Amino acid sequence: MTCPAVKLSTGASMPQVGLGTWQSKDNECYEAVKAALDAGYRHIDTAELYQNEKEIGRALKEKMGAGMAREDVFVVSKLWNTRHHPDDVMPACQKSLDDLGLDYLDLYLMHHPFPWARGDNLLPITDGKAEHSDVPFMDTWKAMENLVDAGLVKAIGVSNFNISQMEEVLTNGRIKPVVNQVESHPYVTCNRMLEFCTEKGIVMTAYCPLGAPGDIADHGLAVLEDPEIKKIAEKHGKSAAQVCLRWQVQRGVVVIPKSLRATRMVENSQIFDFKLTAAEVETINNLNQDKRVYKWEWSKDHPQWPFNEKF
Repeated sequence: MTCPAVKLSTGASMPQVGLGTWQSKDNECYEAVKAALDAGYRHIDTAELYQNEKEIGRALKEKMGAGMAREDVFVVSKLWNTRHHPDDVMPACQKSLDDLGLDYLDLYLMHHPFPWARGDNLLPITDGKAEHSDVPFMDTWKAMENLVDAGLVKAIGVSNFNISQMEEVLTNGRIKPVVNQVESHPYVTCNRMLEFCTEKGIVMTAYCPLGAPGDIADHGLAVLEDPEIKKIAEKHGKSAAQVCLRWQVQRGVVVIPKSLRATRMVENSQIFDFKLTAAEVETINNLNQDKRVYKWEWSKDHPQWPFNEKF
């Protein structure tokens, strides 16, 4: 697999297809990361929330012991909602580094703009509502800037931020975010967000780029069954998943599909040998319904819940 890369505003290269590891735990995550690296993936996305950084670290250590250079793999992790207090930011990052067995992260993201109650309970949720704290995300961002200064991370970015929130970071931050990672697939295309990011020199990364096909029973968004996508896939001799991923990379978006199966990982990477027409891209853009799989409604009453604004 030879994967094109996008250039970050720091000058670093970020492979345009990565392996998402949300809901991949323990040994299955270790095996998945090994299989991905064997298949040529050089971009791994994780987070403290996923509780799999030690397993990813095991796989990375094994591959590096077999000759893969650290600089050849782009590793992303995220600061969790319960670590927004400025005093918690560096220890949280250091723990991720220790678990991953790395000296630095290529990219560290603030997982959400809204802060939860400080502490080791990662999900302080009672009766469907999260317990919040009152740390402004700019205080958290400034603590993340110190991670760059300390050499613990090469770059910092955000996740699940709306445009107004990103403008606040751009206006008041010392270091510009290089990435905003958001849910994006044909039913939530994030066209406004992509236009904004492109204008500001920020890369948009799409998580859940296939619409979480394994959880359709929960959310009802059968993206891969959409007749328009299936029609385009048939025309190109590709799968619906490959069309969804191709549409994103053709827009300049980075994608991080999750998979535990080596055959699916290879399929997800085989999207650079065909091209969608402008009309096909427009057809997919027009499928937008602003329907999300992940709404984080536990925090809907927090003033920084981002989804009141169109992405």
